[in-house]
Amino acid sequence: MNNVSNPPWPDGDRWRVGWDMTVRRVGLLADLGLGLVELGRSSRLLMERNGQVVLSVPDERGFATVAVVQDGRGGWAYVWGASRGCPAGAGAAAARRAAAALARIVR
Repeated sequence: MNNVSNPPWPDGDRWRVGWDMTVRRVGLLADLGLGLVELGRSSRLLMERNGQVVLSVPDERGFATVAVVQDGRGGWAYVWGASRGCPAGAGAAAARRAAAALARIVR
């Protein structure tokens, strides 16, 4: 899986917001956040000024950060840690499965 980033500005110094990409990522992370709420867990949706967005989940060691990535075929996945993740974008059931998987490793 590759994280499809927002495209750079022509001058190369700043990132511009890829509106459609950012809106999709926010929606998928909100789905995951709702799945975590159903499990009694809290989370925070963080958006940087360049449009990059992550879900931050409190953990006894700090925070686990979840990103949404897209592969070359257009599929979506939640990714956390070095290599853990779950498919995203397949409705509420998939978000609930991802939330359960994340809740098992985040204390």
